[in-house]
Amino acid sequence: METANLNKEKLNGERIGIVFGTFAPLHKGHLNIIYRALMENDGVILIVSGYQHDRGEAVHLPLEKRFRYLREAFNDELSLRIDWLDETEIPRYPFGWSEWTKILLEKVEDNLYDHHLRRFKIYVGEEEYVTELTKFLPENYQIELQNREVIPISSTQIRKNPLAHWNDINPVFRRQFTKKILIAGSASTGKSTLVKRLARTFNATFSEEYARLYEEQNNVNDDELRAYDYAQFITGQWEANYHEVISPANNGITFFDTDVMVTKAYAKLYLSPNDYNELGHLFDLIIKKQDFDLIFVIPPITTYVNDGFRNMEWEESRFDYHNTLMEIIKEYHFEDTIVLLDDKGNDEYDGFYQRYKHAVSEVYHLLKEGTK
Repeated sequence: METANLNKEKLNGERIGIVFGTFAPLHKGHLNIIYRALMENDGVILIVSGYQHDRGEAVHLPLEKRFRYLREAFNDELSLRIDWLDETEIPRYPFGWSEWTKILLEKVEDNLYDHHLRRFKIYVGEEEYVTELTKFLPENYQIELQNREVIPISSTQIRKNPLAHWNDINPVFRRQFTKKILIAGSASTGKSTLVKRLARTFNATFSEEYARLYEEQNNVNDDELRAYDYAQFITGQWEANYHEVISPANNGITFFDTDVMVTKAYAKLYLSPNDYNELGHLFDLIIKKQDFDLIFVIPPITTYVNDGFRNMEWEESRFDYHNTLMEIIKEYHFEDTIVLLDDKGNDEYDGFYQRYKHAVSEVYHLLKEGTK
């Protein structure tokens, strides 16, 4: 199957550079080598290698995802071709060099216009690679050992402590290491205010509740919503949350004001059975793509406020909603991430502060765990 970069032409020219690695994740040290190769050659083939259950997969970066991320990261480098090399069926390193180089040569041919004689330079970071590759590659392949101390950072260091090395991680790959925190609960519990205050406390990005923006833009009240509207909520909230994760302002932690599970709980309670069933596949598809490090759930312990959009009849079913939401969160196996913000304080005003303080403490604990 052709896996090379589909949106670029194959390479031409006499001098071709080759850079390979696991790129789990791509970082500044890699970029130093890749850019050197680009400056010294007419074109460069960048090959991400790996196998099932490799070290990248251990941090939810399997081989295909790394390939996709690399294509995204270098989408404006017209003289760079990106491909992948699946090592699953060959002996594990340090064995299997003969099989590995055979696949490498096939990948190189796949990414060139024709097969006339060229000069190739492979940029490697380990002395052993020079020794082994020299045994199996043709004479027109030069292997050059790179000084990795120019930018002294490794993927291993990053995987162990991504937040401490945040600025070393390529922005496309940062989404994989972002701490994602969802704030959920029934209407009128102070979710949106808490999201903003937590985000500003930690200088973090945050999403807003898409359903509220949608209702305001379309002048629709809660009791007028139908399946079509909820479908908009599902995709709209997913995109709003994802936008903050990939934002250049992402500093390693992102807060979300509701998500698709919150929307599903509302749909289950307040839509007709037919409308709800129509959305089942879409709910499953999107929710299974989500992942959270913390889910703060605020129970209905505050006064229900009429803001002009909320259906005031829903006030009586707030605990039904809360219970439904908790069931859905557990249904999708997020129960281990739940933190219940049920702090009441001395009165309702103090309760808001106590819940904020509780949340801040939990976030600090999460960040401390992430910097071990």
